[in-house]
Amino acid sequence: MSRTELTTELTTEPTTTPAVAGRLLGLLIPGALLIWLAATVVLVSLPELKVALGHAGTPGTATVVSCQALGQGRYDCRASFVFDDRSKAPIVVATVPDAEAGEVFPAALTPAGDRVLPTGARGVWRQALVLGALPLGVALIAVVTVVIRRRHALT
Repeated sequence: MSRTELTTELTTEPTTTPAVAGRLLGLLIPGALLIWLAATVVLVSLPELKVALGHAGTPGTATVVSCQALGQGRYDCRASFVFDDRSKAPIVVATVPDAEAGEVFPAALTPAGDRVLPTGARGVWRQALVLGALPLGVALIAVVTVVIRRRHALT
């Protein structure tokens, strides 16, 4: 090897450093998004799942008294909640937006006391659907990551 070739080889920076950094960043960002998505879904769903299973909250019966349309298919519903412990007076409190006026269902008042959630099968299925969205979100992030990485590979 000549002196010029040796000098050129020693002073040239590796060309793979930006590519490696880009790949690492391309994995780090989706990984962080996956962790954030999983944590958010679990942290939001678990307290309501505990209420639906009867492990938290105050049991009773809810009768939906009103549902007001908020637009774009969203509703604000309120229910009269009668405690199983009849010594407590009934209260009117927020409930799930998928309820219909006049509907009666077993429910529990959340530990915060701000709304009632369905218990039993209805409440569990509702939370199962939310938790079921987690794999779909993970799959979506994975697909977007692959698409972005392929686009960068083509350029």
